[in-house]
Amino acid sequence: MSLPEDVIEEILSRLPVLSLIRFKSVCKSWKMIIKNPTFVSKHHQTIASTEGSETLLINRRDNATNKRVVSLLRKEGKDAFALDQDLPTFFNNMFNHVRLIGPCNGIVCLYGYPDNIALWNPSIRDFKILPISKIPRSSKVLGGDIGLGFDSETRDFKVMQILFCGSVNRVEIYSLKLNSWRKYDGILPADIMYNNLWSMVYKNEIFCWLAQDCNKFDVILSFDMMNEIFQITQLPPLISTNDVFGGITRAIMPLKQSAIGLIVYPIKDSDKVFDVWIANELGGNADFWCKIASIGPISSVERPLALWENDEFVLENSRGELVMYNCSNREIKNLGFYGKRSRLEVLVYKESLFTVSKIYTNL
Repeated sequence: MSLPEDVIEEILSRLPVLSLIRFKSVCKSWKMIIKNPTFVSKHHQTIASTEGSETLLINRRDNATNKRVVSLLRKEGKDAFALDQDLPTFFNNMFNHVRLIGPCNGIVCLYGYPDNIALWNPSIRDFKILPISKIPRSSKVLGGDIGLGFDSETRDFKVMQILFCGSVNRVEIYSLKLNSWRKYDGILPADIMYNNLWSMVYKNEIFCWLAQDCNKFDVILSFDMMNEIFQITQLPPLISTNDVFGGITRAIMPLKQSAIGLIVYPIKDSDKVFDVWIANELGGNADFWCKIASIGPISSVERPLALWENDEFVLENSRGELVMYNCSNREIKNLGFYGKRSRLEVLVYKESLFTVSKIYTNL
């Protein structure tokens, strides 16, 4: 007895991407369901709400071979296993260093400034190299930064590139739907820190950076991809400026996809304590923040990289290795990944079927 199509769709929506790719070959009707844009969105929403479905996307340079390696670290029960992902040849040939930006609806932006940009879905190994912007630039580009988000109104992935051109910063926005760049004429209300590793996607539609306002106070600068407006969020009191003498610094990272986590910690201490603050809204003042935990002290670690699931804190240790600290039992575990110092990148990732090479299949 065959099942109704809506029941089949419900069952398929709960399966991992690798299974769905195989099941496309079962029959024509299953293939049509899995390729349907409505199903693609439903599947991602189901996966995003499933407890324990998060993986770690790890980007590093091997110390011995200098080869760039990207891995997906998955969990099954208490055990974790890694799947190495080969980046398209283009990136190994063209990019000296690739930053991973995102993720947003399972899509990651690969960035090597300026203008070496691509969108990539590691779950289905689908990627698209973005065209080089044809917008005239009046001065030399000294650096840049990138943002990624999804416009839910137009069903469009957008990439924002902020270019550092001497004393002037300029902004360009790419639309996947139109496959083109355009200049953003609005005002950039804060300066993104040069070579800023601390940035994040918030609720898929807003991108956030650590930045400095005109008074040299640290703030969170965010950009709403749907409304295309910038916003500034103040940091908690006493940590809104870089404490050079005390050696205090900070990082931002997603916390359960619906909140912003602010991690404040000492740079030079051998035993570090990480204070975790949380905000559930953007655009507010320091009162929006609430301190929820102090993690540690943890010995021989350099910097935080991700908050994974409920109680796991992913860090880089003093030897350039990836370690995980369990906040419940205070145990630290080496995850078996290492790379050049300060070149390890980790994203908390949830898989999806969204494609970027053939956008008509999503939109």
